[in-house]
Amino acid sequence: MVATVEQLAALVRGRLVGDGSISIHSARPVEQAGPGDITFIENERYAKMLRTSPASAAIVGPHFKRTAATPAVPVIIEVEDPILAFLAVRSHLKGADKPRWTGVHPMAWVAPSARIGADVAIYPFVYVGEDAVIGDGTTLHPGVVVGDRCTIGKDTIVHPNAVLYSDVSLGDRVEVHSGTILGGDGFGYRQVEGKHVKVPQTGRVEVGNDVEIGANCTVDRATFEATRIGEGTKIDNLVMIGHNNQIGRHNILCGQVGIAGSCKTGDYVIMAGQAGIKDNTEIGDQVVVGAQAGVHRNVPSGQQILGSPAIPIREQRRLFQMIARLPDMHRQIRELSAQVEMLTSLLPDQEGSESESRGLDHDDDAAGL
Repeated sequence: MVATVEQLAALVRGRLVGDGSISIHSARPVEQAGPGDITFIENERYAKMLRTSPASAAIVGPHFKRTAATPAVPVIIEVEDPILAFLAVRSHLKGADKPRWTGVHPMAWVAPSARIGADVAIYPFVYVGEDAVIGDGTTLHPGVVVGDRCTIGKDTIVHPNAVLYSDVSLGDRVEVHSGTILGGDGFGYRQVEGKHVKVPQTGRVEVGNDVEIGANCTVDRATFEATRIGEGTKIDNLVMIGHNNQIGRHNILCGQVGIAGSCKTGDYVIMAGQAGIKDNTEIGDQVVVGAQAGVHRNVPSGQQILGSPAIPIREQRRLFQMIARLPDMHRQIRELSAQVEMLTSLLPDQEGSESESRGLDHDDDAAGL
């Protein structure tokens, strides 16, 4: 699809600077954009690249005029959020998507007791169990398994080969990516007569509205009640959430995060990649857990923590600085040790001095007698 810069400016409600009649064929990042393309600039790093870019137009933010010199790109669209505007333009130029298919494919298996909403898309090789409920506008891609008594809200998407064990509920506008398993048994055992005996996991998983769960994640069912994922939370690929966890609203859990059982997080918590959380740990609102942090105790709201064991980030940075200086400190200690050894060798023999001192004392005593 082709559009003029003026039309695109109207689409994103931006302020046009330059010739709005220029035609735009595609939207590309600044390092790849060429003639006939529109690009975007979010910060000064990319603004420098724009000065020599052959792109025909650029979407910029309010910071652009303050940080960038006059660019080579002749036409500018100023907006509050360049990335969102760029995505809207990119989608517009791509053209209308193929109409969404709806229906229940004959090669899917849907239990007679399941309730299926309007405008659903249930693709081949999907399994929908007894008493399951599928909301309006939901899409189940090939290979999806929806267990007995599961509930899926409206406009939810479950990608290929994701599995929902029994008694899992998903809210509206949830997206579950391929290979993810929701509702598997929690890892719970008791030792009886020298053997590990499994504790039955009889609870469920509840996922709030507007949650996205990446590929190959696992969320275990609770032992008795529910493992919960709060609304708006976004979970990256390869994340493990143990049984009984209560994940707050609008959390960000990055790749390979592992959360042991019975933990609780507040709202707007961020966990960077490979962070590990010990069982029965509580993390307050707006906490930031750094990459590869090992969290072994409760964290108050608003803290930023790093390291293993995790401590406040300022303290950890000081430790990192000290660790970086260890080779120099070791060298200095060796030099100081050598100097001490040399100085010690120059001192009089201590045992000889003591003997002489004792002899003089004895002679003085004899003379006195």
